[in-house]
Amino acid sequence: MTTENTSPTLTGNLVDLARRARPLVRLASEYTTAHVAGRVLAAAAGLILVRLLPVTEYALYTLFLAGYTFITTSSDLGATESLAYFRRRAIFENRPWFIFYEAVVRFRGVVFVGGLILSTVYVFYTATKIERDAHGIVAAVVVMGCGAWLAIQASTTAYALKLELRFREAYVVELCNEGTKLIAVALLWAASMATALAGMVSIGLGGLVATGVASAFWGRSIGDGAPKDDRPAKDAMRALLGQVGPVLPGTIYYSLQAPLVAYLAASYGPARNLAEVGALGRLGALIGVLSGFTSTVFVPRLASIKDAGAFRRRYVYWWLVVLFFGGAVLLAVSLFPDALLWILGRSYSDLHTELTIAAASAVIGIWSAFAWQVNRARGWVRAQLYRVPVLAVAQVSLFLLLDLSSTGGILLFGLGSLLTDVLFQVGVNVHGLLGDEERH
Repeated sequence: MTTENTSPTLTGNLVDLARRARPLVRLASEYTTAHVAGRVLAAAAGLILVRLLPVTEYALYTLFLAGYTFITTSSDLGATESLAYFRRRAIFENRPWFIFYEAVVRFRGVVFVGGLILSTVYVFYTATKIERDAHGIVAAVVVMGCGAWLAIQASTTAYALKLELRFREAYVVELCNEGTKLIAVALLWAASMATALAGMVSIGLGGLVATGVASAFWGRSIGDGAPKDDRPAKDAMRALLGQVGPVLPGTIYYSLQAPLVAYLAASYGPARNLAEVGALGRLGALIGVLSGFTSTVFVPRLASIKDAGAFRRRYVYWWLVVLFFGGAVLLAVSLFPDALLWILGRSYSDLHTELTIAAASAVIGIWSAFAWQVNRARGWVRAQLYRVPVLAVAQVSLFLLLDLSSTGGILLFGLGSLLTDVLFQVGVNVHGLLGDEERH
């Protein structure tokens, strides 16, 4: 009797679970297909450059890439990710949120100028340690700035498309970017153009194509017939600054990390160290595949959950996923280090210990990004004021303790920084979940 009553109930629960899981499985499948394809295209382009460029040229390319990354991250300062919060609030208020997208675009355009100036000074100063020709550096800086501007436009629009659950269109934007870069790098290989400047040109071309495609998608369906928000633009900008302000010190500090690591590698060791850090970073980017799904698919859906209990359950569930993924990655690296280093080429074949550190950094980076994105989506931003002091103390300690003349020392500096940040962000998560209230 009990079995007969229980069996239909169990079957019904399984059917209901499968029904609820179907949309997430479909999204995960589409994301996996698009994102893995994007990662493969990006990895192929990056690895061609690793093999094509001489070690000194790749060191210079890594420096330019650090400057490019600084511009794109410093121009954002958490503004783009705040759109997840505004969209969540718009769901509760039953109002459109596109005016906040426009505020983010204006904000990033203004801050871009400052980032470009600082990055230009940084690149010129650090490049002198590699003893490169100034004329080539000037050309690379121009290309770096143009590429960063295009990347900003494309990435902001792609993120907005994802928040609108228009994932396929956003994936097309990303694939156009990576596909164009791969084609450009392949042409460089065919033409034997083994220079850092040529590598930066490929990045700029990718951003150009992606920006055009993103603008077409966004303008065609959002610009025509979309509901208009009656809030003035100044109010939207004020609300954006209210979200950006508390996290500003932390996001500025975060944007300095890539230039800082490149500077330390160039200053305290030979140019080869900078090249090795950049080459291992290519493998780390492959490991970061789950981070993209977390930020662009899972967190936006998580942020739209109104029930606090359901939110906590999904949050814990995703931690189990990322922890399992991290363990699998580290196991694979420990079992097949030579195969992974073979991908980078003979110039980097002896970096076994360094590979393990780079892999651990990539894994912890995924954890830190998830915790940070949850804090932004829920508006838990006040505690971020303490992020910079915590990271600064940790990094000064690491600077004093580590041997930064070696590639391993530089990578350990980055690993220690990431570990400190993930502990801090998880602490903010726990505080917010226990308090069960959004901080505005």
